[in-house]
Amino acid sequence: MKKIYRKLSLQYIKKNKSRSLMMLIMIIATVAFMISIDMINISRAYDKAEVYKKTYGDYHCEYVDISKEKMQQVSKDKRVGYNDNVQNLGYLINKDNGTRVELKSFNGENDNSMKYFDRKGQILKGKIPKNNNEIIIDEISAKNLGIERNPIGKTISFELRKSYTLSNGEEKLYSKNKTFKVVGLVKRVYEGLNSNITGAEQERGLSYTYGDFNGQNIIPNEALTYDIIVRFNGNEERAGNFVEKVAMEYELGRSSLNPNGNYLSALNKIKEKRELAETSSNNLVLILTIVLLVFNMLNIIWGEYLKEISMLRLIGARKRDIRFMVIYQSLLLAVIGTAIGVIVGIGITGIGVNILKDSTLEIAKVKPKIHIDSGVITKTIIISVISIALATIVPVIKIGRVGCMESISNSSKHKSKAKQSKIGKFIQDKFGIYRYMGVRNLWLKKTRTLISILVITLCGYLIIYTFSSIHDKADDNIRKIYHKYDIESSIGIGNDPETYKIPENKIEKIKNMDAVKFANARFNGDATFIEDKEKINDYYIEYFGIDGSEKVEYQNHIRFFGNDDIKKVVEPYMLDNKTAKEIEQKTDGYVNVAVFNSFYDPIKTHYYHKIYKNLKVGDIITLGVKYHNGDKIEKRNVKVRVGAILKDDWQSYGDFLQPSGLEIITSDDNMKELLGFKAYNNLIVDYKDINNVEENRKVEKYIKENIPASLSIKQEFYNMQNEYKEINYREGFMNTTLVLMIAAISIFCTVKSNLMERRKEIFTMRALGMSAKDMNSMNMYEAVIYAVLSIIGGIALGTYKLLNEVKWYNDAYKAEGIEHFMDFTFPYPQAIIFAVVTLATCIIAVKLANRDFKNKEISDGMRDID
Repeated sequence: MKKIYRKLSLQYIKKNKSRSLMMLIMIIATVAFMISIDMINISRAYDKAEVYKKTYGDYHCEYVDISKEKMQQVSKDKRVGYNDNVQNLGYLINKDNGTRVELKSFNGENDNSMKYFDRKGQILKGKIPKNNNEIIIDEISAKNLGIERNPIGKTISFELRKSYTLSNGEEKLYSKNKTFKVVGLVKRVYEGLNSNITGAEQERGLSYTYGDFNGQNIIPNEALTYDIIVRFNGNEERAGNFVEKVAMEYELGRSSLNPNGNYLSALNKIKEKRELAETSSNNLVLILTIVLLVFNMLNIIWGEYLKEISMLRLIGARKRDIRFMVIYQSLLLAVIGTAIGVIVGIGITGIGVNILKDSTLEIAKVKPKIHIDSGVITKTIIISVISIALATIVPVIKIGRVGCMESISNSSKHKSKAKQSKIGKFIQDKFGIYRYMGVRNLWLKKTRTLISILVITLCGYLIIYTFSSIHDKADDNIRKIYHKYDIESSIGIGNDPETYKIPENKIEKIKNMDAVKFANARFNGDATFIEDKEKINDYYIEYFGIDGSEKVEYQNHIRFFGNDDIKKVVEPYMLDNKTAKEIEQKTDGYVNVAVFNSFYDPIKTHYYHKIYKNLKVGDIITLGVKYHNGDKIEKRNVKVRVGAILKDDWQSYGDFLQPSGLEIITSDDNMKELLGFKAYNNLIVDYKDINNVEENRKVEKYIKENIPASLSIKQEFYNMQNEYKEINYREGFMNTTLVLMIAAISIFCTVKSNLMERRKEIFTMRALGMSAKDMNSMNMYEAVIYAVLSIIGGIALGTYKLLNEVKWYNDAYKAEGIEHFMDFTFPYPQAIIFAVVTLATCIIAVKLANRDFKNKEISDGMRDID
């Protein structure tokens, strides 16, 4: 018996082949789109992770400058798989250019030294150091030490310096000149990749000597610490979660963290892409539109066969047999559409990963691959099947209620009302009978009409949200927070804080360049603050893993600004209306300073915490500074007076430094007194015209070639934001096009179905004198009403989403000290574009649906009615 109803169901599909084909095509297109967009992103993320793995090694994090006991605790942690360690012996200082090179032991405790380089994506050329007079260096070290060309065999002599902390919390400094013979060179396996190509990269210069083994020593035993590289067990995409947790659990301190940043970032990008594929609001819109399309189509198809279905009921068909026909048709759509969609989606993914591959893959010899993500495929199949199932529920229920009497009664439920409504009468009086009929026609099948309008409304949401200027405004504000100046040169990991200085003649040269609006020089240094433990916030001590039983001594930033700079940049953030004058002058012989007394916790609390429990203006605090006394650097304790305290939003809007912590700011007139010299190591530059690319590049080129420091370039960050925005726009455009096609099909089929049901009325009116122009006017009003209602709904939904987006940004940045991050701006351009696109879509869909009626002779139309 089921075989008969399967055949009948197939016959209905054939009789409605155009609608069935449109449904099938849209299901295939949606499934293919969802799979390809998600899998292209995930596949590219996997390829990028493989590039960074080959370039930087497969370790996840390096914990540096920690005690032997803590190093052993980390190595035995159950979350840690592979680990390897070396001794941390301090830095070699090149005083000529202010750069430094980290010095390690070649061997470690119970390790495999050669595997250490493999894990870092490096190879060793040359010999292994046999004593502490031999050294191997990497390429960055060779550059920093001025021996780039053929370094092996050369003899070098530099200051070896190591800062360390005694068990009682006291800071000590070891310094001695040391001579080495270069016996080996460490190189990257894939040399073509660098920070200009891969993005952010810590260019650490690393060198290796024999170390403190077998009675040999190079630094005092109490100064000896360890570095350990680790690779965590389990899912690599979650490795980044353990980096800071391990540091906090073993109280290593945040300054010990040196994660394999680019590799971890690439792994995290895979996780982000997969999570985005699971939760994307665009996917939800596509799911809803498919549900609505299939629901509308099934309603239309089966609504046209009510008499035939009632005849089946009259000759003995059961309700479940009739319902089976609808379910069978939906099942065919789901299985065929989803299966073809998956195959097409995988094919598009293969094309996409090859078209969108970047140059880094070729350099690292990584071939782009399709990553068949079972999660994406399973999710898409489930969504497709459930969507079609949901769309089938109502038609199944309705069709099952059809009785035998439908075959001998008029199936049309839309009989003329005895009395016209007041609204209808008003429209007829004001706009005429045919325009009134155009409006009335919309509501002959309310459900179909509302669904068609809802689909276009969702399209409006996509257009307004995806292309809104709110995103640009948010990007601009983020750029202002993290990139306040066009170029900023500051001390990097490869610079020695004590000897690196920007020559004044180079500062003047930059100031006088044609493209430069202003260039200000400052000094940003490190010191320590020394205080009784009970005066310091307990959470600060825990968070940074600070040792010491009675006294606390920990690193802080010490900064020297010009007096004009203090007034312009620092004064707006001073509490209690303090002014720059109170910082420029001394009080009772003490240097006055402005203090930022907060640190931000991005892990647990996501909030600011005080460092000093009760710091106030007038307090005297002790700083441990490295005082330059001729050629010697001495550790001195100096007392300074708190002249002003800075607001928390200094770290968000002000010229803050990272990592978050205590900042001491004073006039550069006090620099010689506190540090023994006056110089600059920080330079900020703004251009006259950001669009004058040729002249601006000359400035950038000069700074890169003459100032060996870390550069922050606003334009590079801007380019990265634009690249991300282009990807979003591309996906948004494809989403919008697909939804718009679904909307057009839905309107076309709804209008065509309504016309078929009203064909007797239409051709009777044509016979009574309604012209083709009048019929066109009626149809146009129908199209305009579709458009107007859809435009109102789309703009309302899109605006609501944008309001929530602005609220999210404001709430997110409030926790970082920013009271009001951004304002809402109504998306006028996007609303106008949506209105025009919607009006055009509705008019085209209605005109196409009406073309058969418009071109048919009245006699032929009357003949076809029965």
